[in-house]
Amino acid sequence: MVKYTLTLKEVKKINSLFPNDEPLFIVDGHEFREASSDWKERLKVKAIELGVL
Repeated sequence: MVKYTLTLKEVKKINSLFPNDEPLFIVDGHEFREASSDWKERLKVKAIELGVL
């Protein structure tokens, strides 16, 4: 599996897909971390919803 590092711009774009929900990532200065342990599942559901997967 290829390891990919997100940029802060990409993190903010991903978080914008969840306007009414808890964001996937918490941005703290120039660092970010997962907002919850189910972030992968929530991202997968959103990708299916948007037709990406």
